[in-house]
Amino acid sequence: MNWKTVAQLSLVHVGVSITVVPITSTLNRIMINEMQLSALLVGTLVALPYLLSPLQIFVGNWADRHPLWERHRSPWMLMGGLMAAFGSYLAAHTVILMDENFALGLAASVATFVFWGMGVNIASVSYLSLVSELTENGGSWRSRTVSAMWTSMILSTILVAIALSIVLEPYTVERLYTAFGAVWLVSCLFIFVGSSAVEPPATPERIVHNSADNPVVAMRLLSGNASARRFFVYLLLVLISIHAQDVLLEPYGGEVLEMSVAATSRLTALWGIGVFLTLVGGLPLVRRFGKKASANTGALVTAFAFGLIIAAGVVRQPLFLMASVLVLGLGGGLMTVSNLSFMLDMTIPEAAGLYIGAWGVANFAGQAVGNVISGLMRDVAYRITGNEFAGYAAVFSMEIVAAVVLFRTISVETFRRDAQLQLQDVLALAGD
Repeated sequence: MNWKTVAQLSLVHVGVSITVVPITSTLNRIMINEMQLSALLVGTLVALPYLLSPLQIFVGNWADRHPLWERHRSPWMLMGGLMAAFGSYLAAHTVILMDENFALGLAASVATFVFWGMGVNIASVSYLSLVSELTENGGSWRSRTVSAMWTSMILSTILVAIALSIVLEPYTVERLYTAFGAVWLVSCLFIFVGSSAVEPPATPERIVHNSADNPVVAMRLLSGNASARRFFVYLLLVLISIHAQDVLLEPYGGEVLEMSVAATSRLTALWGIGVFLTLVGGLPLVRRFGKKASANTGALVTAFAFGLIIAAGVVRQPLFLMASVLVLGLGGGLMTVSNLSFMLDMTIPEAAGLYIGAWGVANFAGQAVGNVISGLMRDVAYRITGNEFAGYAAVFSMEIVAAVVLFRTISVETFRRDAQLQLQDVLALAGD
């Protein structure tokens, strides 16, 4: 492992991640506010990629055993990343098409969001599995790689959000297409450079080493490990609690606080600054106080931030909302740095792609459920009360409760011991 490899992996991670920014920081607000679409419909569209997350288990497990072009991971990183880039770009066009022909635009949007989602899933499990493999015996390289990848991703999120707010002032459809096209271009460039010669060639020993040999074996490995089951549920809950606001935060600023498209696009940048600060300063805290304590502290900060976001709507102060979103980023960043370290620790070399795929499913499924539930709750509360603020406040209140009640009973040592024993038992049964 070396810094060149870390830089390339970070480029791929950034290239895939920035395809999400214009959709969840700008397009969601336009669909709900400007186009007056149902929040449930918007939440479902944004959740489609995450509903495809089981694809990560099968792609990860397949790549463990079957090299493509003499590589286990990088071909999938390249193909998935380019799918994500093109899907994100097309999303702006298919969504706007709904204004002209709703049925045709909706069908095209569903297809585009699915295509984008398949790409995000395929690329994510591939580069995270490669990180897990390359840093398995690399000492401090794992924490360095994780820190570099997520720090660069958050910085790029901030820059993209700021750029979107500049390009979209004032908002026009043509400016929207220009903004999405610029993100597509940068994403493709990063993915091409990052995937090039980043992975060593496949060897017979490595193929044999990755020995979870079929889907039945893979499912037994996951379902038979109690620690893995608990960690999966934990990740699912934590992602629901912190990502239910993804679809609604910008529309909340637009409808309740009457902020412009450019102003609400800056909310993502403020959130990113908060996450960046805790990614940079959070690693020493995690090392000193432990991953569990750090994750729980992050959850409490997140709950407090949602309380502030509700208060900002009560007093109708955009600056108050901006400060609250910054605090939300601080809490989310502390949870992220703790959970990422846990996620990479909770693997075994024999089935890195399988376990990273499972954690990816929990990650994406949590975001999907959060998006759909938040959209449904907002629409129902609004229908009942006739008050826009009440619909959003109901969702943010739910996230406060979810963040506060989270707990963990996770042990990396127990997981690895159980995983190795389970692998031996399952492979023995498969051989029989």
